[in-house]
Amino acid sequence: MNAASADQVYLDEPWLYLCWDASHSVVRSEWKGFANSAEFRAGVMKGLQAVRERQAVAYLSDTRKVKVIVREDQKWANETAAPLLAAAGLKRMAVVVADAGLGKVTVEETLRMINVQGLRIRAFNSKPEAMKWARDG
Repeated sequence: MNAASADQVYLDEPWLYLCWDASHSVVRSEWKGFANSAEFRAGVMKGLQAVRERQAVAYLSDTRKVKVIVREDQKWANETAAPLLAAAGLKRMAVVVADAGLGKVTVEETLRMINVQGLRIRAFNSKPEAMKWARDG
């Protein structure tokens, strides 16, 4: 069985693709565009499910196509989602951010809010650089 055949897709919706990337041993998400609050939160919780099932310590989230993260969802990510991810064993989250725009601003605001013991989060401009850090620390 090759590494690609061991990948598992957790979600493939118009706003988000989420999978276990077996070749890199990371949970990987790619936001495809606008997600309303329910979609955003459901996507993050599906990521939590993947972290738990795969006992993942690394997560790569490509947010370059995120349009906006509203304040209530930023707060939820900080107070609820990040602590749950850390409690599940996640150690590193690499986030690829857009070059410009409201999505970039709100993603970066969200990342600045999150301060959970044991969970390191870094923003990157390139996917290869983000993957290297997520995988290798």
